[in-house]
Amino acid sequence: MSPNVISYSAAISACEQGGQWQGALVLFEKMPISRISLDVISYNTAITACEKGGQWQKALIFLDTMSKSRIRLNVISYNSTISACEKGGQWEHALALFDAIPKANISLDVISYNAAISACEKGGQWQHALRLFEAMPEARISRSVISYNATMSAFEKGGQWQQALLLCEAMHKADISLDVISCNAAISACEKVGQWEQALILFKAMPTERISPNVISYNAAISACEKGGQWQQALILCETMHKANISLDVVSYSAAISACEKGGQWEHALILFEAMPRASVGSNVISYNAAISACEKGGQWKHALALFDAIPKANISLDVISYNAAISACAKSSQWQEALILFEAMPKATISSDVISYNAAISACERGVDGSKR
Repeated sequence: MSPNVISYSAAISACEQGGQWQGALVLFEKMPISRISLDVISYNTAITACEKGGQWQKALIFLDTMSKSRIRLNVISYNSTISACEKGGQWEHALALFDAIPKANISLDVISYNAAISACEKGGQWQHALRLFEAMPEARISRSVISYNATMSAFEKGGQWQQALLLCEAMHKADISLDVISCNAAISACEKVGQWEQALILFKAMPTERISPNVISYNAAISACEKGGQWQQALILCETMHKANISLDVVSYSAAISACEKGGQWEHALILFEAMPRASVGSNVISYNAAISACEKGGQWKHALALFDAIPKANISLDVISYNAAISACAKSSQWQEALILFEAMPKATISSDVISYNAAISACERGVDGSKR
C-alpha cells in the first residue's frame, strides 16, 4: 500500500510525540517529493515538531508557506507557532501572531492566550502578560490554572510580588486550585525582592492546600531566607528536606551556604560544602564562591585559599567573584602579599578586575602598610 497524506501525518505525529522532531521534519519534507499534497494537518504537526525542537524560525516559515499555498490556517496552526516562539524567547513574534488570529477571522481560545502569556513571561514582559490575562473574561474565555501560573511566573520574573499574592487570592475566589507551580512562582516572587517572611508563609501554607513542596519550592524558600539573612531558617529547611526524603541539589546547598555566609557562620557553611560530595551533589562555581565568602567573613584566609585552589582542580572555571572573595579574605587577615598575587593573576586568567577587586587589593596594601608601621 502506498503511503498517503493520512499515513504521513500519523507518522509525523508519532515522531513529534516521541520527541523525535528531526525525524518528523524529515518525513514532512519527503511528502512533496512523494507527490503527496501537504494539508493543514501535516503542516500543524510539523509546526508542533518545530516547537518541541526549539525551531521557532522554521515554524514561522511553515506558517508563512501555508498562507502562500492557500492552505486555510486554523487556531491550531497559530497556537503551535506561538508556542514555538514562546520556547524560543520570541515574545514579540508571539504577540504579533496572537494579534493576527482575530484578523484572520479565527477565534482565539484559552491555548492562544496561555501561549502568548507564557511568551511574555519568558521575555520578562509582565505588563503584556497582565494585559492578556485581564482580556480573557471580556473575550469570554475561562482562565485555566495554566493562565494563572503563566501570569504569576511573569510577575515573579518582574519582581511583582504583591501582584503574585493578589493572583493567589484570585485563584481561590475563582475556585481554581493552586498547584505546586503556582506556589513556587509566588514564593520565588517574594524571594526575588527579599520578602522572606511572606515566602515562608506561602511555603508553610502548601500542606494546608494539599500541595507537596518539591525541590524547587524548598530552594525558593531557602533562597528567600538567604536574602533575608535568616541562616537558621535556611538550615531548618535543609533538615526538613531530608525528613521529607527530598534530595538537596546544588541550588539548595549553594543557597544554604550563602545564607550561612551572610550570617557570619563560616563553620556551618563549610559543613554544608563538605557534605555535598557525600550526597553525590557536584559543586559549582556558585557553591565554591559562597564558601570562600563565608571564610572571608570569618577571617579564615587559609580555608578561603584552599577552596580557591580547589576550583580549577575540580574542572570549574574561576570567575571574578572567586578572585574577589579570595582577595578580600587575604586583605582582612593582613595577607597583602597573597592578595596582590591573586590580583595580579587575574589578567593571566583572562578575568577582568572590577571595582571590588581593586578596592580589596588596595585594602590589603593599606593593611600591609599599617602592619609594617607597628
